Amino acid sequence: MSLFDSISRTLKGLLNDAADSVQDPSRDARQIVRELDESIAKAENSLIEIEAQVAMQQSKRDVAADKAKKYEDGAKRALQGGDEGLAREALAAQANAETERDALTRELATLEPSVDQLKKQIGDMRQRRNDLSARSNILQAKQQIAQAKDTAATALGGIGGKNLSEDFQKLEDKVTLSNARSDARLNSADVKSGKALDDKLAELDRGPSVDDRLAALKKQLNTPAE
Repeated sequence: MSLFDSISRTLKGLLNDAADSVQDPSRDARQIVRELDESIAKAENSLIEIEAQVAMQQSKRDVAADKAKKYEDGAKRALQGGDEGLAREALAAQANAETERDALTRELATLEPSVDQLKKQIGDMRQRRNDLSARSNILQAKQQIAQAKDTAATALGGIGGKNLSEDFQKLEDKVTLSNARSDARLNSADVKSGKALDDKLAELDRGPSVDDRLAALKKQLNTPAE
């Protein structure tokens, strides 16, 4: 393997590892739902535009149909009145109106099914969006549970890998040793200051204790008088 191929593979591996580390399934699922919302909004805007076109064409068709009927009635009245020329003119206008009406009818015949199909597609897309949104919520809950489990497992693993009783015993030993050192320092300080020697000498100057006095009194009471 060439040096270039090796470096290229390493860089790809680093990029893939970085992508995996920043990937958040629940966040990506919510983004998919947001993208669907945007697509649905665009489709609905297109539907509104097409429906407006259909409504306008329907209005034009209805106007053309009304014109055809009006010119037909006019031709009848003109012919009844003996004005054949006017009747011809009205019939020509009727023919033009019927041509326009028929053309609009054919155009509507292609537009109206497209509107119905688009409505169905938008409905299906919205249903799919709702399904994915529900799955996204479930995915987020599952991810939170998994993260909580990982946190608990890490904490329990850290505790399980330690001898807590032994750790506490070491702490207690440290406290006991600290107290012993303090006592030793106090005793050493007493010796250095002469307090220990003074205490011993003071004991020599003390009188008999209460117990000694009591024993002496008992002995005296038990001795017969001379």
